[in-house]
Amino acid sequence: MPLGESMTACRPETPPTDAGLAPAPGLPGIWTAGAADGDPLVLVHGTRLSALMWDPHARRLASRFRITAPDLPGHGTLRAGGPFRLAEAVTRVGLAVEEAARATGRRPLVVGASLGGYVALAYGAAHPDAVSGLLVQGATARTDGATGLLYRGAARVFGALGPDRAGRLNDRAFRRRLPAESHAAVMRGGLAMPAFGQVVGELARYDFLAVARRCRLPVLFVNGLGDRLFRTGEREFAAAVRSGGGHARLFHVRGPHIMSLTDPAAFTRILERGHALLGPDAQDHAGGGAPA
Repeated sequence: MPLGESMTACRPETPPTDAGLAPAPGLPGIWTAGAADGDPLVLVHGTRLSALMWDPHARRLASRFRITAPDLPGHGTLRAGGPFRLAEAVTRVGLAVEEAARATGRRPLVVGASLGGYVALAYGAAHPDAVSGLLVQGATARTDGATGLLYRGAARVFGALGPDRAGRLNDRAFRRRLPAESHAAVMRGGLAMPAFGQVVGELARYDFLAVARRCRLPVLFVNGLGDRLFRTGEREFAAAVRSGGGHARLFHVRGPHIMSLTDPAAFTRILERGHALLGPDAQDHAGGGAPA
């Protein structure tokens, strides 16, 4: 039986609306949705994708939340702006956090999926007082270990194929695996295939357990039961946050590594539940932790 808590939805599915992500005026590569009186959420995308992967979620959340989503370096609108670097990615999240706080007058919850989860941890370690907490999905494997080696192999394959052919193969795989709304959102933002190798090489330079130990804030780790690769260090990541003085809980839900894309309705409910856990009583909620 897997360790960790189950995460149940706090309310039924919210039907999607037409209020999707739109460019934030004066902030290239920052996308927003929802009114300023909504609860602020910053959503950080995965590798080779873009902020627009969150459009199906924004359409469900915009009636209650103010969404801000940044393109990371080398991705989306920043594909021609230089290679991916973690420090610059943290700066991009910082711009999104500042935009969300300025628009709503409140500290946002930062949510990161896969690559976005690692970037969210790095942001939280550097700026623990700027946000209400972190929700990290699919980012509890050591990037400087076996997982990094596996992904470096995949990056070499993509490099040998070339960006055009690798992009077509990825598009075909996404078309088969994703619902139409997720596939449309992914392809609207474009696939940044050259960034994949950059991300893999860059993340391998960091010990993210050490990063997690510097996260002195509430962190919810959410992993899919089918995501065996990125669950390998989940207990160690939760323990690392606690050892550094932060609060951590570990949740398991049904789904694969790319659960945010394969079932955006279900992942929206996870975001709502995560926000509820990091509300006014966040310290009490987050302190209990998962079994270790």
